[in-house]
Amino acid sequence: MLKTLFGAVPLAATLRLATPLIFAAVGGCFGNKAGIFNIALESFMLTAAFFSAYGSFLTASPYVGVLFGILAGLLCALLFGLFVFHLESDGMVVSIAMNLGAWGLTTLSMLALFGVRGSFMDPRLVSLPAVHMPFLEALGPVGAVFNDQNVLVYLAFLSVAVMWVVMYRTPFGLRIRGVGINPKAAQTTGANVLAYRWKALIITGAFCGLAGAVLPLGGTSVFSENMTAGRGFLAVAAILVGQGNPLAAAASCLLFAYAGALSVGIQNLGIPSQLVETLPYVATILVLLVYGAGNLSARRKRAG
Repeated sequence: MLKTLFGAVPLAATLRLATPLIFAAVGGCFGNKAGIFNIALESFMLTAAFFSAYGSFLTASPYVGVLFGILAGLLCALLFGLFVFHLESDGMVVSIAMNLGAWGLTTLSMLALFGVRGSFMDPRLVSLPAVHMPFLEALGPVGAVFNDQNVLVYLAFLSVAVMWVVMYRTPFGLRIRGVGINPKAAQTTGANVLAYRWKALIITGAFCGLAGAVLPLGGTSVFSENMTAGRGFLAVAAILVGQGNPLAAAASCLLFAYAGALSVGIQNLGIPSQLVETLPYVATILVLLVYGAGNLSARRKRAG
């Protein structure tokens, strides 16, 4: 039982499952701090997942596939920004439209380009290789957790630290946060509010592109319809719980991913699979409840 809960296998799986969530959440933190209402991360990730698979299929290179995914994420960000920033459309409406549209677009594109529905596998669709670091072998079970992961897993956790520094220790991050807190005050200091929101959105798009690329190229070498399966919404939840802080958001992502890893491991214990598969979403609801209760308590203390 302890191996099922805390063994090297579920913990290593947690890192893999957390990687797309962390990329999307870290990028989305910048949009959140800039005051952008964006729940379209699901569409960014799904579109990027398809085009990263397509790029790998065309070139038999997972790295070109990742580049295709980043470009797809950036195009989604540009589309979102065009409607919200320049055409003054409602962010909620645009997000819903893009989330629904991405599913249809990727399904239609898969049928048009690959001639299949459901899922697509091909020897030319190549995943990122696992990185083996011999020095981790000396760490025993701990080394087994961190060893033999693909490069995007390590990059995701590195990005958390780097983007936290950018957010809280650089003038750029200060202006991003200022734009989100009080746009008019930021404007009076000479900051171009629209330009900083565009920069934050571009960061979101690029990171969601990486998040989407992990799904087909992180080891599965397959693309399937609706491959994100709600991961974009889990990333949005992590951003809200973390209040736009990359470190706190990443911690929430790890919790959600751990619940997902457990849902795979405990299926062998005779628990109905339908119940087990709800674990990541139950964990999300519980975290949001705790977060909401904490906020309510804080408001009552301030009011009292």
